[in-house]
Amino acid sequence: MPAGPDQGGAGGNPPRVPPDKGGAGGDRPLPPDLARLLHDVRGPLNSLTMHLQVLKRTVAGDELAEDSLRTVQEQMARLADMLPAAFALAALEPEPLRSVELGGVMEAARDQAGGQVTLANTSWPSVRADEALLTLALGHLLRNAVEATPPGRPWPMVSAKVAGAETLVEIRDWGTGLKVTDPKLLLRLMHSTKAGHRGLGLVTADRVAQLHGGTLRFESPPEGGAVVTLALPSAM
Repeated sequence: MPAGPDQGGAGGNPPRVPPDKGGAGGDRPLPPDLARLLHDVRGPLNSLTMHLQVLKRTVAGDELAEDSLRTVQEQMARLADMLPAAFALAALEPEPLRSVELGGVMEAARDQAGGQVTLANTSWPSVRADEALLTLALGHLLRNAVEATPPGRPWPMVSAKVAGAETLVEIRDWGTGLKVTDPKLLLRLMHSTKAGHRGLGLVTADRVAQLHGGTLRFESPPEGGAVVTLALPSAM
């Protein structure tokens, strides 16, 4: 497997989304209108949960019914966890876009990655972006690359180039790779194969990409690892 340029080494407040090491909205409170809607949606969900406890007593001894009720309870608990994350994603909205030089964004995102990342460019293009949201998205993507990289493998590497109407930010890792590259299968809320993760990183990065008129793309190179590309409109 080809090596990269560096070797691996080393009460009344608005609802907040529990962070997924920097979750969908980081630690941002929901806007008041979405916080109110989330509160309203949680009401019937809580009521259903209480009534399920009553139903459990009525099916005691019926193995099939007990199994079905357990499944319902598990899915309701999952839904209760997903709702605030979904609302936090919906709450992500950009400030007016301005010209942002990607070098500073990359430095800030690398600080959030939790490990070593190689910045490949000596100079970086600019894009029109909300700098905070772009940093949030790239922080998620770099963290995923770091966590996918086993000890002894090259550090993940990030680069950027202008390709006509697009500016392509490419995150390359030499880790375990992707089983699928179809965004419809990868971009799923609260879906993660990693223990202790809530599955918010990719959907957050995709939301930020869409808010900027861009896309996320996924590749599994033949030599192993993964490439995730954040494609953004080139600055005019």
